[in-house]
Amino acid sequence: MVGVYIYDIQQEIFGLDNIRFQHTPRSANGLAHIIATESLRRGKEFYLDSGVPDYAMDQARLDGRCEED
Repeated sequence: MVGVYIYDIQQEIFGLDNIRFQHTPRSANGLAHIIATESLRRGKEFYLDSGVPDYAMDQARLDGRCEED
């Protein structure tokens, strides 16, 4: 199942000259946990290319991953 995600990532980065991946400790990954939990509960899948969902905005601000409006 992970292979599908790896393939998607490879397709997204194809042709990029400079890319860096960085490990994020689980303790700093509250936003990912909320999005995954709510997505499973709601039975919906989505990509974050248009931003985080409304229900995760507070955590995004806490994690410092969201630009202030």
